[in-house]
Formats: sequence, structure tokens, C-alpha cells
Amino acid sequence: MLFDPSLLSVRSLDLNASVSATDPASGQTLESRFMNAVANLSADFEADRAGIAAAASRFDPSNPESAMDLQNRLAVYGIDVGMASSLARKSVAAVEALLR
Repeated sequence: MLFDPSLLSVRSLDLNASVSATDPASGQTLESRFMNAVANLSADFEADRAGIAAAASRFDPSNPESAMDLQNRLAVYGIDVGMASSLARKSVAAVEALLR
């Protein structure tokens, strides 16, 4: 089985990275940085969705390679959306716990 390079985005996360509330170099608050990251993630998901829809419209059922490619793209998209959803829920839970 070959390694799927599209999974690098999830696996390349730096687990030891620290985030300060404000980064003097950027002049942005943690909230604005988070909102920008969410907006970029949303745009990436929309681009992926559009790419998958385009691939599905030109899908050739007689070509197994085409079917495997489409299935792989759908699986990776589902995993990425699930990961983003889980991170959002955990972020909200953390903020709610801090506000109590």
C-alpha cells in the first residue's frame, strides 16, 4: 500500500508548538489569528469540495483507477472535515470551561 501524500497536512502538525496571546511581529490578537485560520480552512474545504464535485462529474465507471482516486479524495476530505469538527468542539469546550 502506498503512502498518501495528502495526509501530510494532518501528520505534519507540530505538537510542541506554542501560541502566544499576541505575536508582536504580526500585531494580531489570538482571536483574530484564530478567525483567520478558520476562514482559510473553510476556503480550503470549499476548494476541495469543488474539486471532488468536478472529479465526480467526469468520473469514468469503467476505469478502476478513476474510481479509486475519487474514493480516496472523498475519504481524505471526510477525515479532514471530521478533524476540523472535532477541534472546533474541543476549542469551544475549552473556552466554556475557562469562562465558568
